[in-house]
Amino acid sequence: MKFSYDFYKSILVLNGKLTKDSFLKEVGASKGYAKEMFERVYDSIHSELIDLIEEYELYYSKEYPSFEHFLFRKMNISEKDIIEMIKFKNEKSYRKIFRSDDGSTGDYGISTFIYSEEVRDRIMKIIT
Repeated sequence: MKFSYDFYKSILVLNGKLTKDSFLKEVGASKGYAKEMFERVYDSIHSELIDLIEEYELYYSKEYPSFEHFLFRKMNISEKDIIEMIKFKNEKSYRKIFRSDDGSTGDYGISTFIYSEEVRDRIMKIIT
């Protein structure tokens, strides 16, 4: 699940235990170009992710009374999106909430591919 909160910045609710090997197995890419392509997909999604709950607890918990308040005030996330995000995260114990700079990988082509209409839902199903 992806929520945009600023220009090219996102909050992602992902499977916090998903490894590159298990991702490749799930997409069925074992060798050649498919493996290379989906390794780039995994790296693009997971590079420079910051665990947002951990960041809140370490740096913002004294300033904001709750994680939800932090999301609303600091990250400018709507109340509706916060409720949806927390509900989605709590459905599976392995899910974590991350923040990401969408341009941090420098691989714009892969980002465009990941979030294109054709593959977005399939990729999100695997990584969440």
